[in-house]
Amino acid sequence: MEKKKRIKKSRKASALFVRVFLLVFVCAVSVGIGKQAVRYQAVKEELAVVTAEIKEEQEKQLNFETRKEYYTGDVYIEQVAREQLGMVKPNEIIYINRSE
Repeated sequence: MEKKKRIKKSRKASALFVRVFLLVFVCAVSVGIGKQAVRYQAVKEELAVVTAEIKEEQEKQLNFETRKEYYTGDVYIEQVAREQLGMVKPNEIIYINRSE
């Protein structure tokens, strides 16, 4: 009978130890998952910011390329030559308005 009591006591202690261990393990895993969730959200927000910056920079690049095409094009060069340098094409007749 004494042996049975010791075995029951031993089993109870083992069961208690297993329960405490499982409780601590579940708590540790829960905390780890919580930290991972917070970090995931922070990285997700950072990704959204970086994606917006990339889109903005791509729009700027497209704008610069469009302006570059305009400023290096023949139409702009001719306009500057006529307005600022007073140049004319060969065989072109110039009329000067003296009332201005």
